[in-house]
Amino acid sequence: MLMSSSLSQIAYRNIRQRLLDATLLAGDKVSEASIAREIGVSRTPVREAIRRLQDEGVLYQVPSSGTFVSEPDRSQVIEAYEIRLALEGFAAGKATRLMTPKQRIELSSLCEQMHKAIIAFRDSGDAVLDGEHLKSFLTADLSFHLLLLRAADNQSALKIVTDAHVRNRVFGYQTHKRDMHHLAWVWLVHARVARAVRQRDSKSAGYWMRRHIRASLRDALAAFDRQTIGRMPGRTTPDSLADAMDELVVRLAGEVDTTRKPGNVN
Repeated sequence: MLMSSSLSQIAYRNIRQRLLDATLLAGDKVSEASIAREIGVSRTPVREAIRRLQDEGVLYQVPSSGTFVSEPDRSQVIEAYEIRLALEGFAAGKATRLMTPKQRIELSSLCEQMHKAIIAFRDSGDAVLDGEHLKSFLTADLSFHLLLLRAADNQSALKIVTDAHVRNRVFGYQTHKRDMHHLAWVWLVHARVARAVRQRDSKSAGYWMRRHIRASLRDALAAFDRQTIGRMPGRTTPDSLADAMDELVVRLAGEVDTTRKPGNVN
């Protein structure tokens, strides 16, 4: 028989997937009973999963009414990136001291994977990165950040940053037009972080990571403002970028789940 924590984890992943694939949209009510019935568990683990998602900021509860999917405001976008700014800047610096030789090689390899995706994109003649090259680029990009957090040996920071990626997908932020100018800048920043790590230069590694995240915050706010002005009711059709990010964020969050100790639900 599965432990309560395992059942809660199953319920958590089920609800999170509904959020990521837009089965549940901002403002929708979340039914404990229907989710419990569909996945074959009692309402207790579903309730635990909902509390966890409330803590992560993607659900909220209205007394006597139920649980609903959150819709963030501009200040929440800023707060999320400020947290990343502090945690990932710190992690990049700490990783320069703790990374193993194997991890340093892996970090450089991820930069090379990003570079290869950019070269393939340039040779394709397309205006915006898409398809398999997009997935390759995003995989390397997210894996780069995850590797630094793991090397910094701080599980709390790892989970907080992963949750931020999940929230970004749940709330539908499409923050970048991935043209050649944007891709070249992103690769350059990652390459400079990797070089600083190789040279054990913690100050430089933290500087370039924070500069990268500040630029991402500016892009996110610009995208949020565009979406707010042009927001229309109803579903939007997922594009290839959204599909790729869904796949990668689910994988990212799953990897973090495996690092947690058994029985640790929160």
